[in-house]
Amino acid sequence: MRALHYKFMVCAQTSFRSIRDTLPQLAYEPGMQRGFLLSKESNQNRLKGRYIYTKISKLVRIDAESLEPVEEAAETLAECRFELDQQKGLVMVEQRRGELNALYEAVDSIPDVSCEFEELNLNLAELMSEVQSAYKKNTIKSLRIHDYLARENMLANASFKILEPQDGEKIAEKFADQLDAFTLTLKLPDGACALTVTRKGSVRASDDAPDELLLFVKDLLPRFHEAEVETTQVVDPVAAKRKRR
Repeated sequence: MRALHYKFMVCAQTSFRSIRDTLPQLAYEPGMQRGFLLSKESNQNRLKGRYIYTKISKLVRIDAESLEPVEEAAETLAECRFELDQQKGLVMVEQRRGELNALYEAVDSIPDVSCEFEELNLNLAELMSEVQSAYKKNTIKSLRIHDYLARENMLANASFKILEPQDGEKIAEKFADQLDAFTLTLKLPDGACALTVTRKGSVRASDDAPDELLLFVKDLLPRFHEAEVETTQVVDPVAAKRKRR
């Protein structure tokens, strides 16, 4: 399963230029704690490659003399495959979403760079409809819905397997504001392909999913992002006073 995890990258052109100029100077070499290996696919507006860094974890062993558990720090090299796309305003890491934090710390430590990685908030119902329009032969396999009213006074976050394909779109439309993820099965010339997209911008697909499909979904992310607006409850003081009486 291929897994691509996206966030918005808020980065001025001057800061991106500093990142682009600095990363080659931080090239990884054996024995280093961390470093970057840039791909030949990188260009002026897009940086792609691998970030190698040291991850510290704790191991617990039994001391031979005291027979008590003892914690020891263990260092291991970790790999983060990434992409910084200035033109799309997106940052992506592969496999583990937590790698976004490690990459951000590395980028943020570069002098004269002001860059933020912000969560996506996708309108999944409309994004799913766009994918279905582009890939006509598709089936909605499952929908994940938050704050689903399971029973009276009981809310649940749940994944629903769609048994009747014709009902999938109706359910997605009904729970559009509560949709956290969808999974489609797409029938492509080379065979069936599973595609999952989450509200926060994680994209998972079959190992043999064509690159053009993943690029198509990537291009949709900025278009279907909705800024979260904080709402403030307005209280009518006169009505509140009457209620207290």
